[in-house]
Amino acid sequence: MTGRKAGYFIPCAILTNVEISNLLQELAMHPLSIIVAPGPWDPEPWRNEFQAAAEGRPVHIWPQDGSAIGDESYVICAWKSDPKVFDRYSDPKAVFSLGAGVDHLHVLRSRPDIPVVRVIDPDLTMRMVEYVAFAVLYLHRKIPLYQAAQARRAWRPMHQPAATRVRVGIMGVGVLGEACGKLLTQLGFEVAGWARSRRDVSPFQVFSGQDSLGSFLERTEILVNLLPNTPETAGLIGREVFKRLNRNGRLGNAFFVNAGRGETVVESELIDMLSTGTLAGAVLDVFNVEPLPEESPLWAMENVLVTPHVAADSDPEVIVAQILRDVKRLERGEGPLNVVDMSRGY
Repeated sequence: MTGRKAGYFIPCAILTNVEISNLLQELAMHPLSIIVAPGPWDPEPWRNEFQAAAEGRPVHIWPQDGSAIGDESYVICAWKSDPKVFDRYSDPKAVFSLGAGVDHLHVLRSRPDIPVVRVIDPDLTMRMVEYVAFAVLYLHRKIPLYQAAQARRAWRPMHQPAATRVRVGIMGVGVLGEACGKLLTQLGFEVAGWARSRRDVSPFQVFSGQDSLGSFLERTEILVNLLPNTPETAGLIGREVFKRLNRNGRLGNAFFVNAGRGETVVESELIDMLSTGTLAGAVLDVFNVEPLPEESPLWAMENVLVTPHVAADSDPEVIVAQILRDVKRLERGEGPLNVVDMSRGY
């Protein structure tokens, strides 16, 4: 067969359909297998979503499907899974966190050769914004006191200052913290943030570094914790932090919201501060031990609202779509997006 171009004859090879197919297969990257280790979560929604989106890539749920897998290359998608998964599958092309945090992947801090990827889920971000806004309003509008009055059948109006006169402080000003602060600012609250490192651009004032922590706390009436769990933040929030909060503001008391990580708080000192009234109230979604043990005093405290780590649940459909985008990038020889610096923990 020949082809014609500008008066010249160009010889062309004749390829059968089978030969073309084989050539394309040789040129194509080998697809990556996907190992999903969902830890305490129900594995079936994740299995179903990955299989629906994987376009024929093998999907293996660990440990439910056993440990057998071929010699093919793979990625691991994990959430608070048994670290043994990284012993059994020690050479992944990347590890994806199925949730907002990556602190559960701390065993990989000694493996800088493995990219650790966090998923940025707009839906997850809005869930956190909803929860933090609810928690701050719950405390600001004195809902626990009205619930107690309702139980006594008591009609008891109470003074509530305008949001513009109440100071909220957010510890942890990443994607979630900034989004929460923006909405609270729109509601009228005087918002400030605190971060370990400097933030040059932010929609509200951000204190940075250990030297500024005291000034941040002393202006804050409602403290919101959204810090990640890292070696530097573990146990950072305790008695001394709570004592420095502002009790001379329009609320007349100090309050605490924890929707970040339980490990960042010294829980025994939090309980003591709530018991003595140093903290007037708290909304708590995360704890040192989860599920929260039945014997924890927090369950019975009238000034505490306990929720079972539901502030920002992951949506498998959204998470899986982002992971498959990065899987395809890896198959093309490109790097994944949103790689985490595990030496910093975020």
